[in-house]
Amino acid sequence: MLTLETPTLHVRFAGRSEELELAILELTPDVSDGELLQALARRYGAPPAVLTEYVVVREPQAIIVRPIAFYG
Repeated sequence: MLTLETPTLHVRFAGRSEELELAILELTPDVSDGELLQALARRYGAPPAVLTEYVVVREPQAIIVRPIAFYG
């Protein structure tokens, strides 16, 4: 039996991690990265520019939003 699951949204923002359902933000899995970041900015009461340094990683079971990581 094939089931379609909505990916969980994992967000790392302001030093904390949170797991959300996309429906809470009134979004669907095919949301664009820009629309997703705008919705998160509204949720956290932050200006959208704050999230310009964030990346969106899409995995089969999750969408991960996190700050850009610098190595080395």
